Amino acid sequence: GISETWSPDSPTSLRTSTRTRSPRRKRWTPSTDSRSAFEPRHFHEARPHRSRPRRVRGEGPPSRRSGSFRIISRSWLDEISSLYRKADPAHDFSHILRVCKLARKIGQEEKADMRVLLPAALLHDLESKKGLKSGKEPSGQASASAARSFLQGKGMARDRIEKVLYAVEVHSFSRGILPATLEARILQDADRLDAMGAIGIARLFVTGGAMGREMYHLQDPFCQDRDPDDKRWNLDHFYRKLLKLKEGMHTSAAKRLAAKRARVLEQYLQDLEEEIGV
Repeated sequence: GISETWSPDSPTSLRTSTRTRSPRRKRWTPSTDSRSAFEPRHFHEARPHRSRPRRVRGEGPPSRRSGSFRIISRSWLDEISSLYRKADPAHDFSHILRVCKLARKIGQEEKADMRVLLPAALLHDLESKKGLKSGKEPSGQASASAARSFLQGKGMARDRIEKVLYAVEVHSFSRGILPATLEARILQDADRLDAMGAIGIARLFVTGGAMGREMYHLQDPFCQDRDPDDKRWNLDHFYRKLLKLKEGMHTSAAKRLAAKRARVLEQYLQDLEEEIGV
């Protein structure tokens, strides 16, 4: 065999295993790196690289996103989600996120103040864990009291806190209040939209099961000859509340969404009537 070595004076640059490297860079070996051979290797040592600090998603100053300000940080969401751990099935954190998404969508179209609307959407059912035991909707006033403590702890300005709390206080369907501010009207719309459509039906029956209600009245399931009683029968809740929600929407965007979701409710009742043979 032919044994050749490379040197700067060689006529050609033949590279073989006997080649030596420049001292400025050294190959990784177990002797130069005490870590296990199964960990990622450092093939050479380079001078330190300075990079700008990486911004954590959801933190830092507001930035433009989807036409609105991204004002809710990841730390806020994590802390708020923990406040809903004991919530009843219909008012848990998944409900909060859906309402927040709907409120953002409607608020963008209506030019609402997102600094008021989004915190209100995230905090509007803070006392929901008490609702299932009493058989009533969560109290807007109780939720507003809990929301006040949270927002004061975050250093929110007093006038903005009052706007958030007003929206929280008047959002409940059972109170029947017509809100005076745009943000409060949007929160009402978003919350009521989540009681309609396929998700509304799911929420109805999961709540009814937790409360021990019967599915429907055997002789008159669809309330044709009696007044609805949704404390005893799940299906009666359609006639006591769900089918009325479409007419109570305030904003044009919510009215469009409600029309679609109302059709889902009506179709479900038609299908159910056919299936149970009444």
